[in-house]
Amino acid sequence: MKKTIFSLATAALLAASISACSTVDSANKWGSDAWITTKLKTEQMGASPAIWSDINVDTNNGVVQLSGFAKTQADINKAVDIARKTDGVKSVVNNVMLKP
Repeated sequence: MKKTIFSLATAALLAASISACSTVDSANKWGSDAWITTKLKTEQMGASPAIWSDINVDTNNGVVQLSGFAKTQADINKAVDIARKTDGVKSVVNNVMLKP
């Protein structure tokens, strides 16, 4: 009897976990503001850390706003290009300025 109750409880927890994972997965798919911001911040730390060192990323309803400073116009262009190519981004507002 104890094994049956334990098995049922385990099955219920597993089912709840799977259900929660699907909810999390659908919430975190591209298109979610948090997912987009996280993706771009991951990019900041990965492939192009020099470009992203002084650039901030905010996302609201799929619109990415970049702000801060960059060393060159090419760095600004690259950051905007990366943001535009990120899945789920509807548009990019570029408020990045060249460092004086």
